[in-house]
Amino acid sequence: MQRFDITLKTMLQRQLQGGALARLMGFSIREWLNAELPEVRTRHVDLLGRTDSGKLVQVELQSFNDAQMALRMAEYALAIYRRYGAFPLQVVLYVGREKLAMKQHLKASRFVFECDIVDIRSFEPTELLESPSLEDNILAVLTRFSGKPADVRQILNRIAAAPPDRRKGAVVELMILAGLRQFGSIIEEEIKKMPIVIDLNTHTVFGPHYRRGLKEGLEKGLEKGIQEGMDQGVRQNLTSLITHRFGKIPVRYARCLNAMSSTELQALSDRLFSASTISELFGQPA
Repeated sequence: MQRFDITLKTMLQRQLQGGALARLMGFSIREWLNAELPEVRTRHVDLLGRTDSGKLVQVELQSFNDAQMALRMAEYALAIYRRYGAFPLQVVLYVGREKLAMKQHLKASRFVFECDIVDIRSFEPTELLESPSLEDNILAVLTRFSGKPADVRQILNRIAAAPPDRRKGAVVELMILAGLRQFGSIIEEEIKKMPIVIDLNTHTVFGPHYRRGLKEGLEKGLEKGIQEGMDQGVRQNLTSLITHRFGKIPVRYARCLNAMSSTELQALSDRLFSASTISELFGQPA
């Protein structure tokens, strides 16, 4: 879930500040706040922001049914109140494959708590697909998206029309989110039919693996290229989150990040919000 989590967080941070997804959710974030909630133990919410009207909004991403979700959200609500002096509008955005089965309330004598739990598949994809925002188009795969080749091509056509320097990241984001809906193989097939989308033969990330794949077999080469592209997308998203938390990344750590394998990237993302310093995050002296 780590690569899905990082990709979704960075995309939602941008899209919930405006665009079709913000309209579907019913709020637009003016600024994002520090999501760490230090108490007896440090709590870290997924996304915490403030709307133009000053209302606090907390968004939690959930990829599986958690029987303790309402309890977790109640704990978050109290921690946010202690830090910011106001209770937030809380939304759990469920992106899992199984049918949503989480209770959104806690009830006991003299205590009632409730939060909103929204299955992203309850949204029709039309508005996201028709949005001028490419990220809205990509997020549509998590909604009530058909997965039909024609619908996939609609997104790929939008990627093909994007500036060349944006296409690489867009394809990586699309493939990562498609993994949550098992559309990966369909998208791969359509990418093969539309090489202009990422120009596999000359692309700096996909290209070398693709050309080698012409000798070893197209399928094997493309698979390597896509994995390498996904890793690069995770690096870009981690760079954004690390910079947001610790400031500009020193050159030595940037080089370390660029050299990390898929396994090492996942381990780094696991430590991202528990590490108190960038040197602790990378496990190296400052």
